[in-house]
Amino acid sequence: MQQPLSQTLVELLDENSAQVPLTLNMLLERTQGRGLYILMVVLCLPFVVPLSVPGLSTVMGITIFVLAVRQAVGKPPRLPRALGERPLPEQLKQRVVVSGAKVLCKLEKLVRPRRTHWLSWPAARLANGLLIAVMAFLLALPLPSPPFFFTNSFPSYTIILLALSMMERDGLTIWLGYAAAAGTLAYFGFWADLILNHLVNWVGTLIELLRSMQ
Repeated sequence: MQQPLSQTLVELLDENSAQVPLTLNMLLERTQGRGLYILMVVLCLPFVVPLSVPGLSTVMGITIFVLAVRQAVGKPPRLPRALGERPLPEQLKQRVVVSGAKVLCKLEKLVRPRRTHWLSWPAARLANGLLIAVMAFLLALPLPSPPFFFTNSFPSYTIILLALSMMERDGLTIWLGYAAAAGTLAYFGFWADLILNHLVNWVGTLIELLRSMQ
């Protein structure tokens, strides 16, 4: 019987707290085939509540995007050195344990292997991987809160549901992930004009800053 994901994460984080710093690629290697989905879940845990560290969602979103695309096309789960070999900050590790343990414990009671045959189809793997990539892209958008509340939380909950369902091959609860994805897309669609204007201004400011540094 597989050890619960919440227990696995706590043990890994505690084990490395006073030894070799834990990296994302190390987490991928030490979770016995579940690492891809576990890492996606871990990267979303800091956003299970609306408050988060500014800029963190962009880094996490890009990382999940890379993993999701590799999963969709059937490549081994591995991150580039710039992302995968950097030690996880102690503050982030504690945030994962404190904020995420209760959420994972509840989800683990819901998700289990059932009606799984279609989840193993290449088309399903591709579609689910790309859907997670879309959610990761939304998570990575540099949107302030306020006024854009829950723009980190909604994509994160969707990714967690999809990743856990795919990891446990649960063909029922993954539909909750699809519903969450639809709701997330509708929410971002509602804010589309304001989000686009903010991103255009953000890119313009970034370009001016780069020019001033030359």
